[in-house]
Amino acid sequence: MTTPIACICGSVALSIQLNSVADQSKLQLCHCDDCQMVTGQLASSYYLLQHEPPDLDGLQEYRQSNHVSRYFCKTCGSHVFARMQPGGQFLVASGLLAAKNIPSVKGVEHWQSSKTGDGGLSALLPGTESTVTGCRLHTSTSNENPKRESINPAEYTSTSQHLWARCLCGGVEFYITKPDASSLQASSPWPDLLVPYYTGSGANPDDIKWWLRDGGTKYIAGTCVCNSCRLSSGFPIQTWAFVPKSNIFNADGSPLTFNAGTMRRHRSSPGVYREFCSCCGATAFWHCDERPLLIDVSVGLFQANGARAEDWLEWATNRISFAEMAVQHDLIHILEEGLKIHSK
Repeated sequence: MTTPIACICGSVALSIQLNSVADQSKLQLCHCDDCQMVTGQLASSYYLLQHEPPDLDGLQEYRQSNHVSRYFCKTCGSHVFARMQPGGQFLVASGLLAAKNIPSVKGVEHWQSSKTGDGGLSALLPGTESTVTGCRLHTSTSNENPKRESINPAEYTSTSQHLWARCLCGGVEFYITKPDASSLQASSPWPDLLVPYYTGSGANPDDIKWWLRDGGTKYIAGTCVCNSCRLSSGFPIQTWAFVPKSNIFNADGSPLTFNAGTMRRHRSSPGVYREFCSCCGATAFWHCDERPLLIDVSVGLFQANGARAEDWLEWATNRISFAEMAVQHDLIHILEEGLKIHSK
C-alpha cells in the first residue's frame, strides 16, 4: 500500500511504500550526537521503505558520512529521507506520513540515549533501550566521523555563562547567555505550552515574563507536536527552548542575525518564520512578528552537559504544546505519560 508524504511548503509531495517486513509498531528513535545536530531535534525517527523513493527532486542531499546521507527540502528544511550504506536502504522521516497511514505505535525503542548524559528525550518518552551500539543509521559500523567543519574545541565549549549551539556541518553556530536584565525587555502572549489556545485567548495583559524560570536563572523549554513543527522538521516531537533575542549571539559575539552562516529562512505562515541550515538541514529557530524579541531555539543543537541542558532549561511537563493537533496519537500518549512521571 502506498503512503502519501508531504513537507510543510508542499515542494515535497510523494507516495512511498513502507517496508512490509520490518516491524513498524516499535518506533526507533536515535539520540546520538550526529542525529541531534543534523536535525536540531533531541532524537531522529524514521520508517524503513520498501523501495527507493520515486523522486528526489527538490531535495538537498547532505552526505553525513560514507555510510549515511540525509535528504531535506531545499525550501523549508524538512527532513524527508535518509539512506544507509552499504545496501542503499532508504528510510522516511516519521513525521511526514499522512495521519491515516501512520503505523500504530505500540512502543518506543531508544538508540544511544544512554550516551546523552541525562537520557535526553527518553527521560520524557518511556521505552526500551536498544542493545545495538552506534547510530541507528549506521549499518555495519563505522567509527568514521561525520562531515563537520573543523573547529577549535576550546573556542566552542559551553561554560557556566555561555551555552554553545551548532548544527552538524557547522554552518549554523551561536551561543546563548544566562538570563539578565535584558531578558525582561521582551513581551509575549502566553504560549500554547502554558495556556492552550483553545481556551480562548493567550493574552498576557500583566506582561508576565513566563519564559524565565527558577528565580530568573533558567529558560523554559517544552515539547510541541503541532502540524507546522512536525512538517517543518519531518519529526513528530519538536523540543523548543524560549530565549530572549538579547541573550542569543552569533559565534563571533555579535547580536544574533538570521542570515548568518548557512542559515535559510522559511515563512511557514503569515508573520511566522523558521530558520534552518541550508547545508545539513538542521532546524534552528522559530520566531514571529507578534513577539520578535523572544525566540524559540531548537534544543537538539545545544552543546550542553546533558541533551536536555537542565543547567540552563526548566522543562514544562504539564502540557504538550498543541497536543490536540497531534496525528501520531499513540506516540503522543506515551509522551504524555512520560511527562507525568518526569514531573514527580
